[in-house]
Amino acid sequence: MKPGLPQRLRASFASPAAARATLLAARAGARDALLAARAVRSSGLLTTLQPRALARFALDSVGGARGPSLVLRFHAFNAPDRLALVDDGTRLSYADLEALVNRTAHGLRALGVARGSRVAIMMGNCHEYLVVQWAVTRLGAVLVQLGYRLKPPEIAFLLEQSRPSCLIVAAEYAETALAACRTAGQLRVEDLIVVGGAPPAGARAFADVIARGNASAPPPVDAREGAAVMVFTSGTTGKPKGASRSLDRSLHGAVADFIHKVGLRTDDRHLCVCPLYHSAPPALVMLTYGLGGTCVLQRHFDPEATLALIERERISSTFMVPTMLGRIAALPPATIARYDTSSLRRVITGAAPLPSETARRFEAAFGPVLYNFYGATETGMVTLALPGEHSARPGTIGRALAGNDIRLLDDDGRPVAPGEPGELYVRSSMLVAGYHQDDAATRSATRDGYFSVGDVATVDRDGYYFLASRKSDMVISGGVNIYPQEIEQRLHQHPAVLEAAVVGVPDPDWGESLVAFIVPLDGAAPSAAELIAFCKETLADFKCPRRVEFVPSLPRTPTGKVIKRELSGRG
Repeated sequence: MKPGLPQRLRASFASPAAARATLLAARAGARDALLAARAVRSSGLLTTLQPRALARFALDSVGGARGPSLVLRFHAFNAPDRLALVDDGTRLSYADLEALVNRTAHGLRALGVARGSRVAIMMGNCHEYLVVQWAVTRLGAVLVQLGYRLKPPEIAFLLEQSRPSCLIVAAEYAETALAACRTAGQLRVEDLIVVGGAPPAGARAFADVIARGNASAPPPVDAREGAAVMVFTSGTTGKPKGASRSLDRSLHGAVADFIHKVGLRTDDRHLCVCPLYHSAPPALVMLTYGLGGTCVLQRHFDPEATLALIERERISSTFMVPTMLGRIAALPPATIARYDTSSLRRVITGAAPLPSETARRFEAAFGPVLYNFYGATETGMVTLALPGEHSARPGTIGRALAGNDIRLLDDDGRPVAPGEPGELYVRSSMLVAGYHQDDAATRSATRDGYFSVGDVATVDRDGYYFLASRKSDMVISGGVNIYPQEIEQRLHQHPAVLEAAVVGVPDPDWGESLVAFIVPLDGAAPSAAELIAFCKETLADFKCPRRVEFVPSLPRTPTGKVIKRELSGRG
């Protein structure tokens, strides 16, 4: 039997340690409540509330379960005709989206999806992706996000790790998914649900699944506890690791602080151009829906097409990885001027290091709209740099968002001094519990309740953090630790460089030596000697590349991280 409130209160103060933990939790709860109230007020959400609609929503929700899926239902009551989702020719109001989510949830429930079930999804950016995401959440199930660019053996590995009960896949990837299922020995053909085209023989059509449901809400399931989404890490240094995020670990002080500082608003029209199967893009989409805004999906990134979409849909906010920012900023000024982007109030970037020169070029073209945040699938949102701060403090990832306790530690676990590099560990209420079926990786990433994804950083005396490198990317040359990002930042300052990546390669004399891989700007032809001399103007000789290779593009994950192990093999 679950202990009653008096017993729980007595247990909370049974010892000095328990009392301290209880008081700290109460203080954190009060802080989060104040931050949430500030975020709601600054977003303008309060001004949109309709008292009668609120009353109907409250009556309809009596006795129902709580969870983030209530956000969608709330806005369907409060502003049913407000535009919720734009996907090419599809335009859905909040009432339309709510009904479609309910039909999908009923259809999946009829197939046996229940609280705790795992549902894998493998699609590009499309409205069906978000519909499935909401429906799975509404059932209390776990959404397993698979990258659609993966090959069958890679998908098979993820299926073996996650063991979903069904796989919802876009028609163009159905045969690839089917091959992966056979390789993994996971899922039958009838467990495949195909979106947007004819399914393979024996598989189900998504349209048929929806047709089995109705527009009313399914029976309530409490979706606050347990994993709601499983995201696999990018795998830049090895096999991807599954990180399961619970809904009750996703809506805390750092998120409210982020909403307020970035200035997200209820009238935002948010452009989602990055793949929805990673962490940041769907997080920003969910924040937009939390405030009652509109989400516009772009299926494939193209720099000029993105500007045209910003103009056509009057986009006010978007999330882009630094590579996308660089590609847009590299467009000819006449091309940029051809489009009216005056509606754009904020561009949020993250997922990979932001070169200071890329930030400068982008803001020179679009104004002070750039917000750079640091975080990870495992940690949630950790730091935030506001417009102008990247120029004032080149390379900064900003200061800690509320609720994050950050430590920079050396290899022995001792705190480092300001300006000294240390592995970045963070503790917050948003941390994942660990890596799925990988206790060794979880232990390796955890120290005294703090979590690290292997990034090395410094902090100045004003509390601004700067990424130095990933720990796995560090180069040891002649016994000296070298952090490639410092060199990459310098190379990005050269007017002929679009992208740069620096890696270490074996060297018989020095152990490792530095090789720079350069993507020149269109029409530019810098020489290797010129770029090495440019580095030597501001960097010690031992930090300068010994060799420069020119390449048409850098190997990257879909979230923009450079896959340096591929470059090391070329070097």
